[in-house]
Amino acid sequence: MEDQLPLSNIRFTVTPESVSLFTTVLQSGIEVKTSHGKTLGKFLSNYQGFTAEYLADTVQTIFLNGTAVDDLTLPLTGSNPVLALSAAMPGLAGAIFRKNSFHSALRTETNALRSESIQEKTITVTLKLFNSIARDRGGALLKSGQVIKADLLANFLNKRSNLWPQVLNIHFDQREIDPKELLSLLSDSSRVNLYIVDTNG
Repeated sequence: MEDQLPLSNIRFTVTPESVSLFTTVLQSGIEVKTSHGKTLGKFLSNYQGFTAEYLADTVQTIFLNGTAVDDLTLPLTGSNPVLALSAAMPGLAGAIFRKNSFHSALRTETNALRSESIQEKTITVTLKLFNSIARDRGGALLKSGQVIKADLLANFLNKRSNLWPQVLNIHFDQREIDPKELLSLLSDSSRVNLYIVDTNG
């Protein structure tokens, strides 16, 4: 029933040069509705900039439900799969988890990710973007609005007080509010539609 309730819209207008600072909120995860069984590749291709070339050359680490994977034909299954994308990570861990790595044999097997039968239904994917992936693609995602858990957004804002001077105004369902009121409203919400826009539109 909760999923059927209308979500409040929160819009931050920020300075153009600070947009990339706000994209780190995507590490917390946004919630995206999609069809059960859709492949990773088809799911990601719905987003601007996630071309086949970008996925091959820039997205170097993909985690599906905590397991590093290489295969973009893997289906999204379960009620709330978690998909995380990263550019190349440093060190041995980065080498192990990098796509098509020589060290990939050290990973956990991913066969279990294919075992669930495909059904025609809608599921909610939690999509997390890290490092340069968030910086490259996060601005466009947040400009179009994304669903995020209210407590995750509040936690993000509470830990980054340095961002507030970059916020020109905040609107909550078309009503302009201040940061203190926003944090209070977030405490009374489950999920919100988050928009981050700059003065260039």
